[in-house]
Order: sequence, then structure tokens, then C-alpha cells
Amino acid sequence: MTEVLNVVTRAVLDIRPELGAAGTEISRDAALFYSDEPGRPVLGLDSMEALELISVLEREFGVELADTDIRIADLRTVGDVVDAMSGPLR
Repeated sequence: MTEVLNVVTRAVLDIRPELGAAGTEISRDAALFYSDEPGRPVLGLDSMEALELISVLEREFGVELADTDIRIADLRTVGDVVDAMSGPLR
């Protein structure tokens, strides 16, 4: 699962290089879009960046999310994405 986290982290940083430059923590609990929880790291992706992330991960892992039971609306954190992408790889 660590390998999947590394791939997701690399994909996020390719899409939003300023996150790496700012030293933003990309951990499993980092919210992709926003968070109502104080102190939770937030990556602040917009909808186009989220689609790009999904596209990159589908290519990287050879998986089409449309062919799985993964609902994109359920992907709220980096950990959600890692778990979702780990499932089809088993």
C-alpha cells in the first residue's frame, strides 16, 4: 500500500507542483478538496485537477474506475484514493 501512496503523492505533486514547493504534507489523512476538520491538511484540488488525478491513476494502474464499484464522490482524502486504487490491484 505504501507503493500506491507514493504513486498518488507523485501524481498530486505533478498536478500541483506548488504543493511540493510549499512543503505541504501529502499524507493519507490530507483532504483532496476541503475539510471541515481544523488541523487536517488540505490539498485544495479543484474539479479539473481531480479529474486529471483520476486519469493519471487509471493509466498508472491500468484500471478504469467506471469498471469498478469505486464512486469518485467517495474519494475525499488521499487515503480514500490509496484504498480505492489498492482494491483493484489485489
